[in-house]
Amino acid sequence: MGSSTESHGSALPIHTCVVKRRTSANRLFAIVYSFAILSLLYHHYTALLHSFNMVSFLILLADVVLVFMWTTSQAFRMRPVERLVFVEHLEHYARNISDYPRLDVFICTADPFKEPPMCVVNTALSVMAYDYPTEKLSVYVSDDGGSKLTLFAFMEAARFAAHWLPYCRKNKIVERCPEAYFKSHHSWFDPETDQIRMMYENMRARVESVVQTGIINLDYISNEGKTEVFSRWTDEFTPKNHPPVVQVLLEQNKDEDVTGHMTPNLVYVSRGKSMKLPHNFKAGALNVLLRVSGIMTNAPVILTLDTDMYSNDPQTPLRVLCYLLDPAMDPKLGYIQFPQIYHGINENDIYGGQLKLEFQIEPCGVDGLVGPNYVGTGCFFRRRVFFGCPIAFGVKSINLLQGLCYTHYAFWPMWSIPITIYAFVPQLALLNSASIFPKASDPWFLLYIFIFLGAYGQECLEFMSAGETIQRWWNNQRMWTIRGLSCFAFALVEYLLKFIGISTLGFSVTSKVVEEEQSKRYNKGIFEFGVASPFFLPITTAALINLASFMWGMVQVLFKQRSFDDLLMQMLLASFGTLNGWPLYEAIILRTDEGKMPLKITLMSITLALTLYLVSSIVF
Repeated sequence: MGSSTESHGSALPIHTCVVKRRTSANRLFAIVYSFAILSLLYHHYTALLHSFNMVSFLILLADVVLVFMWTTSQAFRMRPVERLVFVEHLEHYARNISDYPRLDVFICTADPFKEPPMCVVNTALSVMAYDYPTEKLSVYVSDDGGSKLTLFAFMEAARFAAHWLPYCRKNKIVERCPEAYFKSHHSWFDPETDQIRMMYENMRARVESVVQTGIINLDYISNEGKTEVFSRWTDEFTPKNHPPVVQVLLEQNKDEDVTGHMTPNLVYVSRGKSMKLPHNFKAGALNVLLRVSGIMTNAPVILTLDTDMYSNDPQTPLRVLCYLLDPAMDPKLGYIQFPQIYHGINENDIYGGQLKLEFQIEPCGVDGLVGPNYVGTGCFFRRRVFFGCPIAFGVKSINLLQGLCYTHYAFWPMWSIPITIYAFVPQLALLNSASIFPKASDPWFLLYIFIFLGAYGQECLEFMSAGETIQRWWNNQRMWTIRGLSCFAFALVEYLLKFIGISTLGFSVTSKVVEEEQSKRYNKGIFEFGVASPFFLPITTAALINLASFMWGMVQVLFKQRSFDDLLMQMLLASFGTLNGWPLYEAIILRTDEGKMPLKITLMSITLALTLYLVSSIVF
């Protein structure tokens, strides 16, 4: 994004950028850790010269991949920066609000049943209520499911906006997503708030009723002209095969709110689809919005949002202007991105759902180089970056460290290789009373301990410095292990199948609907395993093997069949896997609720674990 701003004439700074204090410590640690890694690779090399076998090869493969991924991850830590903006200084850079650039907002949705229309409506209302000139604000909603239910929901939203927008302005509301606002604020006998709450609840009831029944009561629509649009939904109209639909629901210079103020533009867009042509999912939908908005409003700044990513700060566009209007910023600045902040996360974030590393810690590191990658939502683009920035420009402008950052993300599925190897091979060796690591009395043992604690310790410190707890960090690393054994592994297999020309799985929209009982269990910190998903098979098998190997190792040590000195490293790995697998043991043995592990998965995992043990007995 550029360096810290200098003062604009006699004006105060509008934006500052400083390198974080831990940068020097990060660089020093990287040097020390690099020597440890080189020593480890040397140890592997000398070991292979004396004796080569499949086990030593797998451990070497795991360590080589870990070294590669660790090297790419260090690029994020070489120059992390922190930025501050000063909205109160905008008046020194823009004489009046008429100098503000126009803003087009793109919101994408695809399925009214997996992505409830009220969720999209709340996102749209939160940005329509921005502290920004309404004559310069337009909101475009892409309905890639081509559903008349979603269109009806936004007709209702347009009516409610006439009351909601002035209510937010008058009361200086900060959280302008109606659903979030009414959940966190009580009226305390305030007639105005009670009235607006009632209007919202009535709107929600009408929309949810229409979604549930699939029937639109035209009595709900006051404007006869707007009922005609529903005639386009004929028997031939399907989500995957239909003509384009563009409907202006609110129009500047024509529609006003209840106080007489102009409303922002609100436009519903459902692009035409054909079974004979590829539609490129969300990318295709955004391309259509780019063309439609280019004809209708052609704002120089574009904000992209996902269905459920509402804005929690009405001054967000003004914060963006602190970068766009800053003369000290790089003129090639393409976009300003805000990290996603997830609400409804339980106390200890058992699923690592915040994606703290990916959305808050690592972007600061990439920002200090050239700029973070686009994560799909919460991003303000200059429109011109989509027209005449050749593909080669991005490649030429990326430096080595920036390239390592992108490489780290591109090779994410490779995490599955070392995680899978270390989740099974040392434990199976332990079950077969085979020692594959240095003894505890061997100096090389300390190197392994340093490498393990160094990597985990650095990440833990980053979490703590970002205001998180150790428990949340622990849950995050557990989910990293789970992803490595499930989705990363499946993604790697899918990529390899696609690479050799074999058909792979299609794309499915993630459901945003949560059942009440699931929500209760989640709020209590209980994992959900109620569906017989193939993703659960490898992680359950790994949990069973780790538990069995740890218990067998204890038996060998207690009954002096083997020396504790010989098995310590493998027992540490097995105990670590066992601790991470605790929610799985609960789901298999202790729980009786609907979120327990399905019996089918448990039996398949036991069978697979026994099969792996029998095969390993031949190898070891």
